[in-house]
Amino acid sequence: MSRTVTASKFVGTISLGLLTGLSYTLSTTTVPPLLALPSATPAHSTFRHLRSLTSRHQALLSTLSASSLVMAYLLSSPRGRHPYLLWTSLVVGLGWGGEAYAKVKGKFSSRKNKNADDSRRGKRAVREGSWTEDEEWIADEGNVNGEVVREGMEGWRVKQAVKAAVWGVGWAMAVVGLWGDGA
Repeated sequence: MSRTVTASKFVGTISLGLLTGLSYTLSTTTVPPLLALPSATPAHSTFRHLRSLTSRHQALLSTLSASSLVMAYLLSSPRGRHPYLLWTSLVVGLGWGGEAYAKVKGKFSSRKNKNADDSRRGKRAVREGSWTEDEEWIADEGNVNGEVVREGMEGWRVKQAVKAAVWGVGWAMAVVGLWGDGA
């Protein structure tokens, strides 16, 4: 049983470290070159692809990390149930929970906004500036609005930096906890 607990702690810590590195790299290294592209159309399509891949990988790593750390806590003996495992899992949830909350809230509010806009302006209703998975930033003529794409990228870059900071704190807690456990 102790090998399973130790393995769970390491898997949770390593996946949290990967999660932190992914968000940090996206915010500091990946998005700035996309902002420098000369045209909004390739930047938009590349960014949509990057966003979908990032969302999938972050969901996988955060689920793996949180579930491994909670499993390690639950399988530990009463003497070995250290609260840092739960605190670290909570930090993982905070980093991902904000994104999940925004998606759920955005879907409900975008339905209401779309119905209201469509009833007022017909099918030409284009909501600019909002950044949800389902929404396109393409005007009626098929052109991409470069300013809106840039604002969306910069906002997403800030979100990734905040996630990296939150998950970095969780990773530091996990490393200190592992060190203290002697695992």
